[in-house]
Order: sequence, then structure tokens, then C-alpha cells
Amino acid sequence: MKKVILLSMFLLVITFNSNMLNAQTTVEEYNYVTKGYKVQIESGLDMKKGYEFYAIDHAESGVRTADLMILVRLKGQVRETAAYAIVYTKEGNPPEYLCIPSPFSSEDIIIKYWEQLWNSVDADTASRLQLMCYLLSRKLQW
Repeated sequence: MKKVILLSMFLLVITFNSNMLNAQTTVEEYNYVTKGYKVQIESGLDMKKGYEFYAIDHAESGVRTADLMILVRLKGQVRETAAYAIVYTKEGNPPEYLCIPSPFSSEDIIIKYWEQLWNSVDADTASRLQLMCYLLSRKLQW
């Protein structure tokens, strides 16, 4: 019985510590995904130093498209997921850049993400969220 309790406590500590080691999305990274990346693409600027951006998936639904991307933080030889991004486009409108922060990020970052999901209440909101959820359900991993 004593061994079971010690093993349980050990596993609990390991699980707790591994969750604490997961990378968080910083405010700078959040702002880069939602604003800076757009400027970079439109201006033909180089990638932000210390990061890489990769396309993961693409989904279309009528006049809407969504691209899922991953922002990778480089720390020497270590590569960490900093954030995910969705570039959502509806025909006739400029692209929207949505940052999906790590679930271990600060409350302020999570609130910004939540607010960005509900940036408008119009006829397109449900279709926009539906396409984004479909895209995420196929590829997102932490």
C-alpha cells in the first residue's frame, strides 16, 4: 500500500511539473501573429528572428478559406510551439489573423484570444467559427 501511495505521489508530481514546463505564448508573440505577420507578408520583410512559421493545413468552404499555421520558437537546438495561427479570408474582405495561444498562457492572452473569436456578431460569424473549428479539429496538437 505504501508503495502505491508513493508511486501515485511521484506520478502526480511528474505530471504537475511537465505541465508547468509547457511553453506559453507571450504578448509579443500574440501581437506578432495578429498584427506583425500581416505587415511582414505585405511588406516582404524577413521572418522574425528566433522563430519559424509553417503552414499545416488549408480548408475552404464556398467563398471562405482558412489556413492553419504554427509559430515555432527557436532556442538554440530546441524548437517549441509558441502559438498557432489561423489566417481566415472571406472573398471581398481582407484576411484576418487569429492567434491561438498555448493553453498555458497568461489569463490576459487567453482573454485576448476569446475576444478575437467574437470580434463581431454578424451573419458571417457562425460560418467563420465553423470553418476554423473544422480546420483545428483536423490538425491541432500540443
